[in-house]
Amino acid sequence: MNSPLGCRIPVGLTDALRELGVAPAAVLAAAGLPSRLFDRSSRRVPVADYFALWATIADALGDPLAGLRLIEQIKAEVTEPLILAVLSSARVDAALSVISTYKRMMAPERVDLRPEANGDLRVVYVWPAHSGGPPRALADGELGFLVEICRRATGAASLAPVEVWLRGPPDAVADRRAAWFGGPVHYRAEINGLRFAAADRARPFRTHNPMMLEALLPYVQTQTPPDPDDDLARARAVIREALCGQRPTLRSVARDLAMSDRSLQRVLHERGTSFRRLLDDVRNEQACGYLAQTRYSDLEVAFLLGYEDPNSFYRAFRTWNGMTPSAFRSQLDG
Repeated sequence: MNSPLGCRIPVGLTDALRELGVAPAAVLAAAGLPSRLFDRSSRRVPVADYFALWATIADALGDPLAGLRLIEQIKAEVTEPLILAVLSSARVDAALSVISTYKRMMAPERVDLRPEANGDLRVVYVWPAHSGGPPRALADGELGFLVEICRRATGAASLAPVEVWLRGPPDAVADRRAAWFGGPVHYRAEINGLRFAAADRARPFRTHNPMMLEALLPYVQTQTPPDPDDDLARARAVIREALCGQRPTLRSVARDLAMSDRSLQRVLHERGTSFRRLLDDVRNEQACGYLAQTRYSDLEVAFLLGYEDPNSFYRAFRTWNGMTPSAFRSQLDG
């Protein structure tokens, strides 16, 4: 698994730069980054280098709204699996939940969803405290991405957040930024975030594709590093890595987490689950991924999930999904 300490270069970034008349190689040279950095989209770079890249992009474009201009260049056919999963979601709030859950696939930051009493939803981007915070171009790009994706997927070009918050002072393009977002932008805020109205968070996506979403999520899940501060996520990761012809136990997982059995049980209880339920959840996640993305036979999938008896796997899969493994595959094939 990639290190959770770095940022992944987004697929399509080089194409977007070229569309805007900027040579990717020149950007890397100006930022002092390796000349072949863009050759491997899955490569991770330190947070400081990623921030430097975005600051350099803004300079190269000569536009303080560089982040928003780049976001406008997103193409569904040349993009990240995570973005395809977002577009395949049922509606705005479901898409935001996908982003919140799997953002660490791209960078070591959190995307917190904070429902409000009136039904509105506040979305807040949180980078590690030691990072110093993203450059304005990246903050614009991340918040603009949420709005742009929701506008495209709902078909509502006028969809706009109720308000936007940005850390740092206003700049010379504050009016243009507010016009792009379609609402007020508050500066010198404590957060980088925005708020969607209750009616907008419930807007359905025209791009909703449940079969695509079901096929993509197992991959996205396996590519998302766990939050180092989230013991449940760490336990899931340990179970996932141990599932290869073996059956992890509470004791083996606790040992790998440097915890006692009792401490792990307490963590699971506090999160409203048990080791058996967590194991079943990870097994189901992996099973769906194997069935959707590989040609492994049902027998091979059962072995990879640590089942000695294939019939036990069949029964479990039917309990989890209401269908047999072969029926699941047939559904994906359409």
